[in-house]
Amino acid sequence: MRRTLYMLLLTVACSPAAAPVDKVSVPASEVRDDLRILYDSLQVSGSFIMHDVGRDHWFYIDSSQADVATLPASTFKLFSSLYGLESGVVKDAEEVFKWDGVDHGRPEVNKDLTLREALKVSAYWVHRDIARRAGGATLKHWLDTVGYGNADTSGGYDRCWVAGNLRITPRQQVAFLERLQRNDLPFSQRNMNIVKEISLQEDTLGYTLYGKTGWALGSDGSTGWFVGWVEKANGTGPYIFANRARTSDTLSTTFGPSRRAISLEVLRRTGVIP
Repeated sequence: MRRTLYMLLLTVACSPAAAPVDKVSVPASEVRDDLRILYDSLQVSGSFIMHDVGRDHWFYIDSSQADVATLPASTFKLFSSLYGLESGVVKDAEEVFKWDGVDHGRPEVNKDLTLREALKVSAYWVHRDIARRAGGATLKHWLDTVGYGNADTSGGYDRCWVAGNLRITPRQQVAFLERLQRNDLPFSQRNMNIVKEISLQEDTLGYTLYGKTGWALGSDGSTGWFVGWVEKANGTGPYIFANRARTSDTLSTTFGPSRRAISLEVLRRTGVIP
């Protein structure tokens, strides 16, 4: 009996060790070009990039566009609000900008507006006035300090984001927003908190969505954005994203809604929001 037990123990001791179980690894990135159908369904072209910061996981629709730069359009107003507050030309989110009496094409912007309201209705003239109050040198200083896009103010420092030479890529959009979300920009905590608060779009029990749309019209058509991030109650993420859509049809009725609608549908299909 003792000899049998001894032989059993010896056999176990001499057996080769079991191979370690590999940890489940998360791919560094994934490409879901099957979701281009979301753009096709609204008669636009486009691309999407998202960074799941918690897993350091990147998600793409048409990854070839992630590093192609275009005008930031009104997504620039997040940056504009930050440097306006930091430079002191804007006091807070409730400061009122007096309408100049010029018809800017939309009734919701043809009136006095606060900084908060101007971001919500995307009033170009308010952020033009912020640039004029601050001056071209101050704007250039903050673009360079932050490293926002190509930091080029030529073509008119008070309109460079819609008709000048300022350019930004989807990946740079994500990098900028990621720094804002984690309070890592060279602005005061107060001013970053203000801009985050006025860019809040949805606040639910399960998640909060922050974001800004943009639309630039050029000779070759329209370029539109919806950029932002999602913070979830379960502690995953945050999920920083940039959606860019394009169309050569300047009379398209689906283009405007497509920027946000496509983004939300991608967030749903990837399980970021329900």
